[in-house]
Amino acid sequence: MAIVTGILLGLSTLAFIGPVLFYLIKSSMESGTKAGVAVAFGIIIGDAIYVVLAFYGVKKYFNDPEYQKWIALAGGIILLIIGLKYAIKPNTETNIEGKIKKKSLGIYFMNGFLINFVNPFVFAVWLGFISYNQTIYDDYWSVVSVITTLVVIFSTDILKAIFAQRLLKLIHPKILRQVFRIFGLVMILFGARLLWASVTISL
Repeated sequence: MAIVTGILLGLSTLAFIGPVLFYLIKSSMESGTKAGVAVAFGIIIGDAIYVVLAFYGVKKYFNDPEYQKWIALAGGIILLIIGLKYAIKPNTETNIEGKIKKKSLGIYFMNGFLINFVNPFVFAVWLGFISYNQTIYDDYWSVVSVITTLVVIFSTDILKAIFAQRLLKLIHPKILRQVFRIFGLVMILFGARLLWASVTISL
């Protein structure tokens, strides 16, 4: 049952629409499936770190208003910078699959990691998942369930990257430019939301 629970929790995250989802899709459309996969790796590493922290009981630290303020501020700035880049000057000259440089893949990985990790909501979700598992399973099966959830999330992110790249073939460059601008605007909105949260938290 723990594995089934992990699968269901992992699939439930498909309903979460956040900045990291838009960045993963945009990256795959812009630079191919490899770029999307690099973002997916960044996302899952951030998730794994939060899982470890949650299991080690750092809830009090992450619930501290001062911490939430600074993490929200950092996340807001990162999202605004990325959003402005694509909203003002979208790049529709997509890279050929297999030709993307390792350095660029590293940048996609880091952006995926940072966008995911600086979102306080992500830790709250994992804390909820782990707390739920610990109420119905012992420590061993709780870990099994959470690992299963991580695997499901990573697998679905890979599928999103593949689907986005195939969708690209159906989109005209002019339309793609507008799509990237929309992605940029969405990132700006998420960034503004986090910046506003950093202000209200401190009040």
